[in-house]
Amino acid sequence: MDTLPFETYACYPLTLFDRLFERTTFLTGWLVEGKIDTDALATALTGVTKKWRLLAGRLQSIQDENDVRSRFYPPSVLQRFTTVVLQVSQWRIKIPLGEIPEDYETFALTMSTGEHHLSHYLTSPMPLVSRSLPHALFIHPSTPRQYTLWESKSHPLTCWHVTHLPADPSNGGKQYTCIGFARSHGIFDGVGAAAIMRALVSEMRGEDWTAPPLPQGGFSENPLQLALDARIQAGELQSNTQLEGYHGFVDLGVAGAVKQIAWHVRERWWNGADRRILLMPKDVLLFLTNTVRAEISRSSEGSSTSQVTTGDILVAWILKTMYSRGTSPKSVIQCLNLASFRGLLAEDDSSILQYIHNAFVPLPYPSMTVAQLEKYHLHELSCILAESRNALAISHVISSHDALASITAFPANPKANENVVVSNVSASRILESDWSAIGAARTVCGYRYQLTPKEVLITNAVYIAGRLDDGSLVLDVSLSKERIDLLVEGVLKLKAVGEQADVEAV
Repeated sequence: MDTLPFETYACYPLTLFDRLFERTTFLTGWLVEGKIDTDALATALTGVTKKWRLLAGRLQSIQDENDVRSRFYPPSVLQRFTTVVLQVSQWRIKIPLGEIPEDYETFALTMSTGEHHLSHYLTSPMPLVSRSLPHALFIHPSTPRQYTLWESKSHPLTCWHVTHLPADPSNGGKQYTCIGFARSHGIFDGVGAAAIMRALVSEMRGEDWTAPPLPQGGFSENPLQLALDARIQAGELQSNTQLEGYHGFVDLGVAGAVKQIAWHVRERWWNGADRRILLMPKDVLLFLTNTVRAEISRSSEGSSTSQVTTGDILVAWILKTMYSRGTSPKSVIQCLNLASFRGLLAEDDSSILQYIHNAFVPLPYPSMTVAQLEKYHLHELSCILAESRNALAISHVISSHDALASITAFPANPKANENVVVSNVSASRILESDWSAIGAARTVCGYRYQLTPKEVLITNAVYIAGRLDDGSLVLDVSLSKERIDLLVEGVLKLKAVGEQADVEAV
């Protein structure tokens, strides 16, 4: 297909926010009850990728620094970081526009049959806490885990893997299926993945959906980069007061980056950090949020009640619970809550709200000692986090953007004793994706994995993944055994207090 005329392609550049994750493959997995129809899935994927042509593209690098049309970086960054920028490849997506040949794959779909029943991995009903299912159930071994392999293999951008588990005699002979959706995190973020899933669900149901318009042939501009570069040129980084104490994406340098990786390795092998699923039952979540909102209404912060979201309350509870014991009161903790900044640029170009590539930075949360986390009441900490969330500004985005010109940039506060990464993707509802049109009876659970070439596990991380059909909230965590035990203890305590309150109210 590379022999076709240039005009039959569009070349769409990625940005610095994508490049950060060039060695990470993001995998979303669904464990569903029933045996899905893989032929129906293939038909739906064919429809989606032929209508939404970017998804049928291929990753391509550019190393000709004189090719001005294909520059990966905006002029403002080139002026400030020329030495760094010209030493690295620039990446774009090559999108086919004309008729697609029959031998050209617009997606990758693989299938396998599991060796074990579901009961080998998971008891039924699903327990409060469980180890994540092996990622091999959701992804084919051939799936690339870094930019260079996506390009050298000319691999489709979206990868789907289905594992049919044998009928389980211990569970009434029910059949279960693992469905995995893998993609380069250096191309799509969670918002983008959720948009792809919405299109796929509509296609599986036979419903109409609107694909993005075809781009023009030849080199395209990246709309997010254009909008951000205009803000940089307008001097919006000069709002330095907003950047005091802000730790977003930070250039750690080689020594700092090695230190960060070593910390995660230590947590995994010495402190037993692993991927686990923690369920917060619906009644426990309601009790938690209602109690906090009632406290806010009774306190002097009552005017802030409407600004405090369920996400703010959950993050505050997670932090207070994780550090309720076992950590020195003097330890400095930095929470890095990853949030989309699309809305900040949408006034320049409304299409950015539908932007499917990486567009997030850590919120401007203050760093706190463990003693401070303990001192604040839960409703007080929730209000502090809400105020910080609402304070996110373009200056924070530009600061992170500049740091990402270095290959040793990372979301971290190098002065903190511990960094905690939080990502709330529940609003995207990707976990709730409906597979019933191709044979699934229900979704038992959802899973998230960040896979790297060296199998580095990013620890001290909590992903608020979404809700199951019974209203339970799924927390997908990578924590030490001590920390996960604290969260489980916290959920059980909330449940007990809530049940006692119900008894007293009768």
